[in-house]
Amino acid sequence: MKKSFFFSLVAAGLFTASLAKAADAEVTLVGEGQCAKCALGKSDTCQNVVVVTKDGKEQVYYLAQNALSQKFHDNVCTDTKQIKVTGVVKETDGKKEITATSIELVKK
Repeated sequence: MKKSFFFSLVAAGLFTASLAKAADAEVTLVGEGQCAKCALGKSDTCQNVVVVTKDGKEQVYYLAQNALSQKFHDNVCTDTKQIKVTGVVKETDGKKEITATSIELVKK
């Protein structure tokens, strides 16, 4: 009985660990890069967002403030451009946020 309980605990721990790793998986989003303040009027300060349209619905992903997103901001502050962002998505204060590891303009 003790062995089966032990193995159940181990299996539950492994399952939880695999879910946590899946939640931290990198994704790639392609959409309209914009400024949350200047273009969308949804922020008091400049911040990059990528607006992704899927199944006719728009989803706004805020880019976490890091060196990469701050350096890229001049590309989208006053002009909307197609961008591709790779990073880890999480929910923060009811908003989708992506911590970018790569940002690039989409070439047409």
